[in-house]
Amino acid sequence: MDSDSTILNGPAADDAKPRRKARRRKAVAAIVVAKAVAGRKKRKAARKVRRKVRKVARKVARKVRKAGRKVRRKARKAGRKTARKARKGARKVRKAARKVTRKRRKAARRKS
Repeated sequence: MDSDSTILNGPAADDAKPRRKARRRKAVAAIVVAKAVAGRKKRKAARKVRRKVRKVARKVARKVRKAGRKVRRKARKAGRKTARKARKGARKVRKAARKVTRKRRKAARRKS
């Protein structure tokens, strides 16, 4: 009896299909696993990138803060300088006023 005929002399059952199906399932399973692995790798890489971005952002923020502090310091210094000058000017004005008052008193005493 041939392998490709049955008892009733009909065509033999095609048994290659189930095997192909199994092979396809196996391939799909392999692809799913590969995708999962790739996904994990991508997530890991993304995490790494995020970490690096955060690090750079912190570095930049630090520089900005430092620059801001520098500007504020200079502004305070300038403010103190102007305040000092204002005080000095006020002192001069008061001194001049005292001088004038003294002269007036002296003149008033001389009159009486």
